[in-house]
Amino acid sequence: MSQEPLIVVPQKAGIWSRLKDAQGAIVAEAWTYHRGAHQHVGRCHCRAPLVPGEPYVVGVRDAYPAACSAGHELVAYGPRPAKKTKNS
Repeated sequence: MSQEPLIVVPQKAGIWSRLKDAQGAIVAEAWTYHRGAHQHVGRCHCRAPLVPGEPYVVGVRDAYPAACSAGHELVAYGPRPAKKTKNS
């Protein structure tokens, strides 16, 4: 009897979902932890690991850059600010 071949599912390119909240925005504490511990935050489209960079502000949102060893860059964003209502 032979064993069935193992199916290896490659990880999807991009920032890992464990660093995001339910709306898909980056969680700042998780990003800071991974950056301080020198841990990867995802995979590039070239399959290289993404290294987190220093967050910066773009308009009213925080941007979280990451780069791979081949020089490809990716930017993920923090949560959107709440929309103003007529009463506020």
